[in-house]
Amino acid sequence: MSKFEYLSVLVSIVIGLGISHLLSSAARLIQLRHRARLYLPTFLLMVVLFLANVQIWWVAFERRETGEWNFFLFLLYLLIPITAVVLSYLVVPDLEGESGVDLKASYYENRTWFFLLLALLPAVSMVEEAVRDGGLGWEADTVFRMVFLAAALVAALVRSERYHVLNSVFMLGFFCAYVTVLFLRLV
Repeated sequence: MSKFEYLSVLVSIVIGLGISHLLSSAARLIQLRHRARLYLPTFLLMVVLFLANVQIWWVAFERRETGEWNFFLFLLYLLIPITAVVLSYLVVPDLEGESGVDLKASYYENRTWFFLLLALLPAVSMVEEAVRDGGLGWEADTVFRMVFLAAALVAALVRSERYHVLNSVFMLGFFCAYVTVLFLRLV
């Protein structure tokens, strides 16, 4: 077993937790649809986080070529899926035992924390890449991550409901473009 294979097991488990929560929350919201106050940005961000978890796992394959691992580098890399999992839990409130759910109220209660952590995701990704590769270039990947980081920071500060609806549509479209341009094929 290679170092990459050994380390990727834990990364896969963490990513699986995020995906599992998002999918079970989606199913539970379908069950609670008559007792839930639904909110479009929550659903769009659930899709973004599902795609992000899958993309994190997809890109992990690139790490197979990393010959030297140390605890700090692995911990820094592991922080990426950990952040995605925490976000997956923040985007949807606890649905167990609930007689009614207000996704809009939950969204705005967690808005600042959610978007600050969402901004942390590309930031940690860029730091991890810079540490691993000895620098960070201005390729399309870096530009995409910086735009996503900026959009998340603005969303953490802005309270406007109209802005958040538009921002969630933008984030989903932008993330889909990011994956389409850079990650369609496994390298």
